[in-house]
Amino acid sequence: MPLVMNTVSNMFSRKNKTKTSKRAPRQAPASTSLRCYPLRLGPGVELISTIHELMEDIGVQSLFILSCIGTLSQCTLNSRQLNKKEYDIISLSGTFDSESHNLMGSFADPQTGALIGGRVHSLTIHSTCELMLAEPLDCIFSRAFDARTGENELVVRRKLLTDP
Repeated sequence: MPLVMNTVSNMFSRKNKTKTSKRAPRQAPASTSLRCYPLRLGPGVELISTIHELMEDIGVQSLFILSCIGTLSQCTLNSRQLNKKEYDIISLSGTFDSESHNLMGSFADPQTGALIGGRVHSLTIHSTCELMLAEPLDCIFSRAFDARTGENELVVRRKLLTDP
């Protein structure tokens, strides 16, 4: 009977123990306050360069897209060029730092409903684009090479008192 009791006791005590694994240490996320920038862009505007210009004009180092809806007339994705008269912007998400950006989007053909998406390199507005941009007030985005992915990846750094 002691063997059965010890086995049952071990089963219950293991439930509360954390498993050890060989994963990389976790990075603690930086909690931050936000400043939001609602924006509407009109026909023919190239979205990415406009956001970078806005950042420069208002002195912002980091932004991300909270929401984005609208239509586009041209878009360059990783492996495809969209040049149809119009596509609906279903979603657009990404981060901007002072030198670069990383955007992913989903777009729909308004006639067929067919979806296409991927990494966005350029995007020109067809009729309108409603954006909600957000600035993290307590941290700064940048990019650094990550040997694990072979790409420049997002680095989030807490703002220092000496940062603008």
